[in-house]
Amino acid sequence: MTPKRTTAQQRAGMSSMTAAGRAQTCATTAPSSSSLIAGAILLSVSALMSLMLVLEHLGGLSLPGCGAGSACAQAANSVWGRIKLGGLVWPVSYLGLAYFLAALTTWVATRAVVPRVFRYVVRVGALVSLGYCAIIVAKWTVCPYCIVAHVCNFAFWIVAESVAIQPARRRRAAVTLGGSFAVVTLALGMWDAQHRAAVRAQAEQERGAAAQQIIDRSKQNTPAPATSPATRVAGTPAPTAQNAAASKAEPPGVPPPSTTPPVANVKPPMRPPSSGTSDPMFTGRYRVGPAEAPIRIVMFTDYQCRDCYNVEKQLKKLHDTRSDISISIKHFPFNKECNPSMSKTLHQNSCWAARAAEAAGKLWGAEGFWKMHVWLFDRKGVFETTEQLETGIREMGYDPTGFVQVMSSEETLKAVETDAAEAKRLGLHFTPMIFINGVELKGWFAPNALIRTVEQVGAANPPARSAAFDRPPSAFEKYIADWREQPLLTLPPDKQAWTFGPDGAKVTIVLWGDYQEAGCTQADAIIRAFAADRADVHYTYRHYPFNSDCNPNLKKRRFPNSCRAAQAAEAAGRLGGNDGYWKMHAWLMENRERFSESTLRAAATQMGLDTAALFDAMDQPDLQASILDDIQAGKKLPQLRHGVRAGLYGIPTIFVNGRYVPRWRLDKELVLKEILLEAANDSPGGTGP
Repeated sequence: MTPKRTTAQQRAGMSSMTAAGRAQTCATTAPSSSSLIAGAILLSVSALMSLMLVLEHLGGLSLPGCGAGSACAQAANSVWGRIKLGGLVWPVSYLGLAYFLAALTTWVATRAVVPRVFRYVVRVGALVSLGYCAIIVAKWTVCPYCIVAHVCNFAFWIVAESVAIQPARRRRAAVTLGGSFAVVTLALGMWDAQHRAAVRAQAEQERGAAAQQIIDRSKQNTPAPATSPATRVAGTPAPTAQNAAASKAEPPGVPPPSTTPPVANVKPPMRPPSSGTSDPMFTGRYRVGPAEAPIRIVMFTDYQCRDCYNVEKQLKKLHDTRSDISISIKHFPFNKECNPSMSKTLHQNSCWAARAAEAAGKLWGAEGFWKMHVWLFDRKGVFETTEQLETGIREMGYDPTGFVQVMSSEETLKAVETDAAEAKRLGLHFTPMIFINGVELKGWFAPNALIRTVEQVGAANPPARSAAFDRPPSAFEKYIADWREQPLLTLPPDKQAWTFGPDGAKVTIVLWGDYQEAGCTQADAIIRAFAADRADVHYTYRHYPFNSDCNPNLKKRRFPNSCRAAQAAEAAGRLGGNDGYWKMHAWLMENRERFSESTLRAAATQMGLDTAALFDAMDQPDLQASILDDIQAGKKLPQLRHGVRAGLYGIPTIFVNGRYVPRWRLDKELVLKEILLEAANDSPGGTGP
């Protein structure tokens, strides 16, 4: 017979059972430390990838493979890369960063013991990542940073599914998740607003300067001279009727390989003809407005270009409200099928859209061209079938019979190619490129820039003239003008500067480069040849090897020998001083293709350097620190003009008298030589290295 328990014993037993229950509950809900760590790492990687894309968007970081025209840029500029919230365009990278950081904070704060609602949020996030991966494959916009972020997010979902649920933590998780998301979103919004304000201020400054230049040019009583001054700015044509879809493109930061001549054989570049176009009438084939007008607008455009679409709306408003303007259009499709200037196709239907406009003009005159122009921009340059095109033509009031045959003719192709070639001669690198009275309208991306500039010019009462007065300068002259218009910068200091020439020289040159990159060797040859017989040039070379072995900003070893070459130059400087450095520098630049350990040993011996000491110095950690100092200084460069973001984004990156050189060559013409002469003859002032 079992004895009865006392009340105290019963209480003790119940207490023991309760404790055991609590222990069992904790055992079923507490995740393993590996799950907590794995989830935190995956979310951290996703957040880091998103942060890098955010910095790329805001101009604070130049990611390898994410330049203009890249898959990253196409993805960011697509409808899938942006979310419209009223008048605000919110990049998906912002949303991703806010989500990943909020999820990471919640995961860590709850120690991976999460309520069911958090798991549902994670599931939705995984579905979104899966959808974006499908879009990346379908559109083949392979952005590696996006892929890593989505894959890690998907892996996090798997980890989150493996941990137990704890309903009691619902409130803590909700507050942490929602609060973190709100804080990060608010911070990004403030950051984005500050960035937009800076961009608008710069655009407005450029627009105001262009407007004054247009007014000054309009007051002249003679046509633009055959030889335009290098300080005058050129541009490209613009659309006229309604809407357009956009995109920018810039030349790659790293020029293609080329054979670098020895310094002694560098030929001074010949200044090409100054006129950007051989046609005395700078106008499109189809004009709307009077032949002689006080304000004459020409725009190079692409019917699938989003920025062109935005400017087109301003043109439409101007056309509807003013009678003192003429408007004409020229084509620059971002498609290599009809534009030899393009190395790849960014807008798949842009060639056929431009040819459709030309076909309409050929069949039905100016009225047909402009009706088709409006129709194309309304559709953002896209028609997927012949039936869609023919339906649109009938809506315009025309018979589509034979239209496709005319559109497919060599004549329409030739017209588009002619416009694209002219744009290249004028130095076009993005669309839209707008000219008013023959002067390029820079800063066109400022709010309502075109409308406000036309109003400002119109208020000055310019006389009515023909397009014969409008002769933009050539690309060669434009490139020099682009350098002159750059802001004066104080460049990051060089802790171990090897300089050629006297301090306080009239011409100061700083070049970030790689001894193994052909464009760098070519630019360096021009600079050293220019400085050889002058006492007013101060040249500083700074390292930026395109090799991940010594450059943490890169992921690839594009030039396998570039780190060793940079180390050789620094080591020669340590052994032989400034003279030793520049002897090795010249040898490295002039022997790019035959550089090896053996040829370096032979060259060092000829220079009188101790080869054993040289190779020992090359491997010293403090020498690598000097190279890294140049690399990081390049990434700290401030925001530049003409579409160039903050930080070094390609090589060679050149500064002359404290002003960035946006483009230093034009095909085989070396603009850099002319810029150096301009700097020596009329120095705009500089800050030195």
